[in-house]
Amino acid sequence: MAGQGVEDIVGAWVGGEVLPFERPDSQAVYFTIRPDGSLALSMIYEVGPRSRVWTYDIDVAYADGAVSWAYHQGSLNPARDTLKVLKDYNGDRSDWMWVRRPALDSLLSHLHGMGTAPFEYTIPPEIDDGWPAAAPEAVGLAGETMMDLLASVAQGELGDIHSILVARRGTLVIEEYFAQNGSKHGPFIDSIFRNRVHHLASTTKSIASVLVGIALDRGYIGNAQDPIIRYLPDYAPLLTGGKEAITVGHLLSMSPGLQWFGRNTPGMVNDDHAAWEVEDMVAYALGKPLASDPGTRFNYSNATAAVAGALLEDATDTDVGSFARENLFQPLGITDFLWTSYPDGTVETDGGLALRPRDLARIGQLYLEGGRWDGVQIVPAAWVEESTRGRFRYGSAGGISLTYGYFWMEAALPSPEGDVRAFFHSGDGGQFLMVVPDLDLVIVLTGGIYGRSVVGAYVPLIVRHVLSAVETVE
Repeated sequence: MAGQGVEDIVGAWVGGEVLPFERPDSQAVYFTIRPDGSLALSMIYEVGPRSRVWTYDIDVAYADGAVSWAYHQGSLNPARDTLKVLKDYNGDRSDWMWVRRPALDSLLSHLHGMGTAPFEYTIPPEIDDGWPAAAPEAVGLAGETMMDLLASVAQGELGDIHSILVARRGTLVIEEYFAQNGSKHGPFIDSIFRNRVHHLASTTKSIASVLVGIALDRGYIGNAQDPIIRYLPDYAPLLTGGKEAITVGHLLSMSPGLQWFGRNTPGMVNDDHAAWEVEDMVAYALGKPLASDPGTRFNYSNATAAVAGALLEDATDTDVGSFARENLFQPLGITDFLWTSYPDGTVETDGGLALRPRDLARIGQLYLEGGRWDGVQIVPAAWVEESTRGRFRYGSAGGISLTYGYFWMEAALPSPEGDVRAFFHSGDGGQFLMVVPDLDLVIVLTGGIYGRSVVGAYVPLIVRHVLSAVETVE
């Protein structure tokens, strides 16, 4: 049985791990009473921008303010509105804190109670945000092929996909939202996630590239061949011994030549992790020795994009978020965004942006139209072309060769109309923005598949279910 006073803990609590720096990645935990009267942790729902949902049935013990469940032990404060817990998972100890949020009880009850239902496609709504909507057939796409894709997502075959959006000829024809490996979908899920910003991870890098193009156009940056020391004079003592030759373009193409180990390499520090523990992340990155001459070798690293963000701030004399709001987001009608920073204050231009999926699609449409939106040139057309042109081999996806440009990837993809050029970027967890100019297509995916690369799965998936749907005779 749940025990006396169980009403103290039943319901929704919002919070997360207690960290020495601020993060927006809060979650709601939901405690319920089972039919037999016992207490359970029934759901965790990320109310932060990662947006994952997990359903559980974990035994919870509660008595006189003390609470415990798997790996967790803690207590309520005297007011019974704050829950502090120590999590000890195989010796990895961390402190967590949640605050009672009765306003979320109804939402989590509904979300928890949703069963698996057959997937039903609906035409995206027109909500006065610049996107007209129609069925796929109205823009020359065979709907049945894409319905197969959506059904696969709903059945969990592709993992924890959160959204899929497809636009052709400036018209949104697919906009579907999912939770918990596709099992939760429909109008209620749409109502939760359509207007929430979603973590973009490394897809953020492409938006950083857009902002550099705008800064070039406004005269804040001379050109991509400028040495970065011109815009980061405070770091000049670190830019010696050949590093003074690093240019803006070298940062954007991941080829500054700086040593950086982003994965666990025997005997080496994981620099991606270490960057979160230093006093000056930019100094840490620029203080690395040269592993190759600038511009000669591709080495994917979050550091280069973070340094590019710092350069952008120094060049424009404003923070990245404000520059983006004034010069990109407001002209596109984007009002909601979140941009996080490293503990030292360095903005995460490498992976910290969160946008609504419909707004990420707007940025794709902007580039599809050569930098124009609603008749206004926001990004120079020349920059759209230059920044999306591949310069270094990145890898392959389903046998398709990928190259890397200025924080964009490029590939030639097979379609019913022959090979077509596409440019795109992926992000950890399944975030993805692709533009296919030859077919007038913009494709967006978001997800919670963290910890593994998805570009190798997404590109063949899009070829098979979206590009193949293009009707050659309309």
